[in-house]
Amino acid sequence: MIITKRALLLAGGALLCAALVLLAPAVYEAAQRALYGVKPGVTLEGQLVEGLLESELYDVVAGLAESYYVEASNASWNWQTGELTPEVVGQIVDIQNTVAALLAAPARSAVQLVTVVVLPSITGAHFRPYYRGPTSEPRVALMFNVDWGDEYIPGLLEALEQADVTATWFLTGRWAKKAPELARAISSAGHEIGNHGGWHAEASKMGREEVVRLIQEGEDLILEATGQKPQAFAPPAGDFTQETVALAAELGYKTVLWTVDTVDWQRPAPTKIIDRVLSGLGNGVLILMHPTQPTLEALPVILDHLSARGFQCVTVSELLSD
Repeated sequence: MIITKRALLLAGGALLCAALVLLAPAVYEAAQRALYGVKPGVTLEGQLVEGLLESELYDVVAGLAESYYVEASNASWNWQTGELTPEVVGQIVDIQNTVAALLAAPARSAVQLVTVVVLPSITGAHFRPYYRGPTSEPRVALMFNVDWGDEYIPGLLEALEQADVTATWFLTGRWAKKAPELARAISSAGHEIGNHGGWHAEASKMGREEVVRLIQEGEDLILEATGQKPQAFAPPAGDFTQETVALAAELGYKTVLWTVDTVDWQRPAPTKIIDRVLSGLGNGVLILMHPTQPTLEALPVILDHLSARGFQCVTVSELLSD
C-alpha cells in the first residue's frame, strides 16, 4: 500500500483537529481562569485560591464562614447571685464582599475574610441607672414626665418648636390612652417618647412580675397611641431598685433619672425653675420638668440661656448613645 504525501497531510490535519477538539475545553477553562479568576499566588486566610472563579469562591468562603461565626448574645442579670453577665459581640462573614476582595486582589497577596460586627441589643450599659450623660460635649437633654397637665403641653411644644429643640417626653401609659391626640402631637413634632410606666406607682414596692407589667403596659399603650416604641424608662416618682433596672434592661430599656430636678410639680415661681436649671447646668445634664404653668413660663427663658451658653439640646437616647 502506497501512502501519498497528500494522505499523510490529511491524516495529520485530522489528528490535529481531533486534538484541538479534545483540548479546547481545557484551553477555554484555563483562559477563563486567567481572565476572570483569582490572580496567581493569592491566599485567603492562608489557603491558596489562585485561579478560582467567582462561583467557586462563594463555596470556599461560605465554608470558612461557619468557623468564623460568633453568635451575639445580650447581657443578662443572674437573679440568684445578683451579678451581671456581660454581652457577647457577634461576628459574621460578609461573603459577597470577601469574594469581591479576592477577585480584586493583586497577585501573591494575602486576603483576610471581610467580617461584620453584630452588636447585641442589650448591653451591660442597660443595667445601670443614668443620672447624667457623657460630659465630653456641651449637650443636654430636656425631659418632661407626663401623667397630667394636658392644658400646658401645646404651649410647651410651641416653645420647643420656636427654639428648634427636641426633647424626650416620658408618658405614662394611662395618660397616653386618655389623651392619644396630645401624645401623637408630641411624637409628630419630632420628640422622643419615653416610658414612664403604665401607671404612676412606686416600683420599689412591687414584685418582679408587677414591675414587668408596669413597664410593658406603658410600652403597649404608648406604642398604640404614638406609633413610637420607647427606648428609655423613667421610673414613676424616681422610685426604683437594682431589680427595677435589671427588669427594665431585660425588656430593652435604659433606666433614666435626672441630674437637675426643677421640682416644678410643686408649682414654684418660674424664676425658681430657671435658677435651678442654670445652677445645675453642665455637659451631659439631664433636666427634669413637668407640664405646669410655671414651667411653661420658664421654658423660653431656659432655652435662650442654653443657646447663649452654647449648649445643644438632644434627646435622652441621643445623649446616652455616646
